[in-house]
Order: sequence, then structure tokens, then C-alpha cells
Amino acid sequence: MSNSVSISQGNTFACVFSWTPGASGPVNLLATTITSTLEDRCGNSYALTVVTANDGLSFTVSYPGTTADWSLGLARWDIKFVFPGSTVSRTEIFRVSVLDVVTV
Repeated sequence: MSNSVSISQGNTFACVFSWTPGASGPVNLLATTITSTLEDRCGNSYALTVVTANDGLSFTVSYPGTTADWSLGLARWDIKFVFPGSTVSRTEIFRVSVLDVVTV
């Protein structure tokens, strides 16, 4: 999985992830709490919305607002999982390049 994304300032931000059950751990994410935050170059934090698919084998992370307010430059973003039994895990930090636009 790539840990870098580029987005033009003002574009919609959404990413879909697939869950592949391992030999141990949950078979799906239905009982898992997933949260995510993006922090732009200026340190502004944006809570992202996470929606798990009905089968629990994928989830979508999106920002419900406008990305026009995100500072240009390199932002950082991660995803936190709280599994049944309170085990906590986080992804690597994703790097998000917020790019300027020409056509508004």
C-alpha cells in the first residue's frame, strides 16, 4: 500500500480501504471502532468520517467539508483501529500533498 496521496486544494477527499482477515484477529471490522484525522501543514486538524461496509470487509475514509481550507503543502494522516477487547492499532502515517489549483 502506498503511503502518499496528492489532492488539489478544494477537491473531494475520499479513500476506500479493503480489510483482509489474517490468521488471528477479527474476520471483519463490524465490531471495530475506526477513527481518522488529517493534520495540514499549518497544524490544523480535520476529523475524517469513516464508514464501514455492511460486510465489514472494507471502509471509506472521507472529509465531509471542503478541502479549500487545507493549507498547501505536506499534510499527514493516519487511521486508528480499536478492536474488540480494546486492542488499539494505527496505520503508518500517510503523507498527503495538498496542491494549488489553477482553475477555480
